[in-house]
Amino acid sequence: MAIFTHTSTFTPSQETVKTWLTRPGALTRATPHWSGSVKKEGDPQNLGSQAHLASALPFTSGLLTLPWTAEHVAAGEDTFTDQQAKGPFSSWQHTHDFFETPGRTVMRDTVTYELLPGEKLGTSAQEAEGKAKQQGFKLLGTGRKGAEKIGDTLVNKHLTRVFDARERRIAADLEFQERYAHDPITVVIAGASGMVGQQVSALLTGGGHTVRTLVRRAPQAENEFRWDPAAGEIDTEAFDGAQAVIHLGGASINQRFTEQNKKAILESRIQSTTLLANTLADVARKDGGAGQVPHTFICASAVGFYGADRGTEVLTEDTPAGSGFLAEVCQQWEAATEPAREAGLRTVNIRTGLVQSALGGMLKVQLPLFLTGTGGYVGSGEQMQSWVSLDDIAGIYVHALFTDSLQGPVNAVAPTPVTAKKLAKTVGAALKRPAVLPIPPAAPALLLKKEGVQELALASQNASADKLVKSGYVFFEPALRQALEHELVR
Repeated sequence: MAIFTHTSTFTPSQETVKTWLTRPGALTRATPHWSGSVKKEGDPQNLGSQAHLASALPFTSGLLTLPWTAEHVAAGEDTFTDQQAKGPFSSWQHTHDFFETPGRTVMRDTVTYELLPGEKLGTSAQEAEGKAKQQGFKLLGTGRKGAEKIGDTLVNKHLTRVFDARERRIAADLEFQERYAHDPITVVIAGASGMVGQQVSALLTGGGHTVRTLVRRAPQAENEFRWDPAAGEIDTEAFDGAQAVIHLGGASINQRFTEQNKKAILESRIQSTTLLANTLADVARKDGGAGQVPHTFICASAVGFYGADRGTEVLTEDTPAGSGFLAEVCQQWEAATEPAREAGLRTVNIRTGLVQSALGGMLKVQLPLFLTGTGGYVGSGEQMQSWVSLDDIAGIYVHALFTDSLQGPVNAVAPTPVTAKKLAKTVGAALKRPAVLPIPPAAPALLLKKEGVQELALASQNASADKLVKSGYVFFEPALRQALEHELVR
C-alpha cells in the first residue's frame, strides 16, 4: 500500500474552491488533457455516483488509455472522497481536504493506492504494448519487468505531474470564473458532446450556469432535448427561459475529401445552422420582447473562411472571403445565421483556428508520428498557421457569451501565429522528439486526398486576434511552446 500527497494553494475562499470542485464540469476542466479524458462526470456530493474516465498510459500523451471508474464514497463540509470501482490499480482511494488560511485556501489531495499483482500488471502492459504497435509507436519499459519497474519508480512521479497540472488548471479556471462572474443563466448547446463542446459546457457549469443540450437520440437526462437537423425537427421547449444558444456541430473536416464526405461537411453545418437560426427567429417573434427566449446566438465557423492560400497577409474580420471548398463552406455557414441576426439576436460567428489538443483534431492524428520522431511539416513549412489552445477556444465562446459588445465574425486564434515549420518543431520540442524533416504532400494525401492537403496541411492563414483582444479577452495560453507543453507533457 502506497500513499501519495499533494498540496495546492488558491487565492479564492475555501467555499469558492470547494463549490467549484463539486460542480458539474470540474473534473473535465481539472483533468490534464495528456493524462486522459472524462467520459461522464459524477457528483461528489451524491454518494454512490460514478465518474467514468479514460486514463492515459505514461509516455503516450493521451493516445493510449485504460478505462477508469471512480465512485464517490464520502463527503463532508471540508472534504470528499472517491475510490476506484474499476481501473488499473488493485485499489485506489482519493481524498480532497480543504483548509482555509489567511488570504488563501489549501487543498490537500491524499491518494492511497496498491498496484495490481505483478503477473496481472505485466499482462496489462503487454496488451498495451500490442495496442501501441498498432498505433505505430513503441512504449518504453513494457512487459512484466518493465511494468513492475513502472510500478516501483514512476507512479509517484506520474502523479506529481498530474497533480501539478491539476493545480495549474484549477487556479486558471478559478481566475476565469471570477473574471466572468455572472448571475446564473441557461444556455442551449448543440454539439456539446464534441471536444470543444465538452470544454465549453464544463466552463459554463463550473460558473454555476445551466446547460441544456440538443441531442439526435432520445433524451436520457433532464436537460436534453431532441433535434434532427436533416429532418428539420427540433424541440422548441429547449429555448424556454434560456438566454443564449451556442452551436458547435458539424462533421469533422479531418477526413478524406471525397465528394460524399465534402457533402457531409457542408450539409451538416448548413442544415443544422439554418434550423437553429430560423427556429430562434420564430421563437423571438412569438416572444414579442418578453425576454423569455434566447437573445444571443453564437455559432462556430473557421479561419478557412479566408481561403487556403493567403500567404503572410494579415487577415482581419473585414478581409473578404477567399476561394476553395472550405472557404465556401464557411461563407454559407455564416450566412445561415442571418435569420437570427435579422430577428434581433446578437449573433457571433467564431472563426476557429487550428485547435492544438491531445484530445482531438489534427494534432492528435499526427501524435504517433511525433512520438516516434518522424513528425514534421508538410511542403515548404513557410505557410502561416493560426493556432489556438483547446482551453482558449472554450474560453472564447464563454467570453463571447458574456461580452455584449461582441458580434459578427471573430477570429478565435492566439495572438502569436507561427509557420508550419515552427509549429512542427515546437510540437517536437514539447515531446522531446526531433521534428525537422519535411513531409511530402503525398503522405497526408493518403488520409486527406490532394484537395484536403491543399485546404488543410498546406493552407496559409495569418489571422489577426486584434478584435478578440480589444474586446477584453485574456488568453489561457498566448504562447505556443507553453501551450503545447501543457497539452502534451510527458
